[in-house]
Amino acid sequence: MTAQVYASPAELTFSRRELFIWFAAILFATKLFQSVAQVSGLSFRDTQMIQAAGLGAFQLVAWFAVFRLFLSESPQNPATGRDFAVIGVLGIVNIALGMTNVMPAQRAVWIVATIAAIYIYFSSAKASYARAAATVLLALAVQALWGPVFFSLFDYDLLRGDAALVGTLLDATQSGYAWHDNVVGTDVHSIAIYSGCSSFHNVSLAMLCWVALTKLSRPSFIATDFIFGAAVCLVMIAVNIARLYVAALSFDAYQYWHNGNGAHIFQVGVSVLILVISLWGSSLRDPRHA
Repeated sequence: MTAQVYASPAELTFSRRELFIWFAAILFATKLFQSVAQVSGLSFRDTQMIQAAGLGAFQLVAWFAVFRLFLSESPQNPATGRDFAVIGVLGIVNIALGMTNVMPAQRAVWIVATIAAIYIYFSSAKASYARAAATVLLALAVQALWGPVFFSLFDYDLLRGDAALVGTLLDATQSGYAWHDNVVGTDVHSIAIYSGCSSFHNVSLAMLCWVALTKLSRPSFIATDFIFGAAVCLVMIAVNIARLYVAALSFDAYQYWHNGNGAHIFQVGVSVLILVISLWGSSLRDPRHA
């Protein structure tokens, strides 16, 4: 005859940390499936297409931050009935919408992620790792969905802003250059600036990297964090404008920096630069995070 061992109620408790990790895993699996389906058949040289599918380096860093931060949350906080209701319903909605044509699947996952991030943030304690993870998850949704939606509302003015900056630099340093709307150049050679090359698009990626690395370093922001956040934005805009400036100089320069090896040099170089600035800012400490 063998003795039966029963688990105590405490051992049967499902923590908020476990619930949020499972939910994040469902979101990531959905996004990964969509991304693999999108990029199947693409070569590794199709950088912009792969990034558009959500497989860029900064997105992967952000996903790592979400899981790492949820894992750092205390396992002693039990999930409440409301937690199960909200997160459970959102998980089911995510799976259901991903399998139907009710809503584009690419948008559905980020709408669900946004609602979940807001709920987790306001239902968690201040300076908690759960709040930090929710912030990064929201940053992912902003970069992938809400940023492009905002850009589509003001794309004409934002692209004209890029063209004005590039055109002003060319006019000050070269002869014969002019710009109109989103087109910059001369009678011999001109370029049109579209959303994929806009400073706004690249700034949203830089901000995602900054948020993820900063939250990995500490769950709550300090004053200097926002200085470095502004720095990554300004650096990204400056580097992007410099690239557009060079591409407008000649057709050969355009081919190299837009379609050739220069495009890959730009992607790697600016990514390293943003990483260095973000890591520098996240390494600083104040008395609360000493």
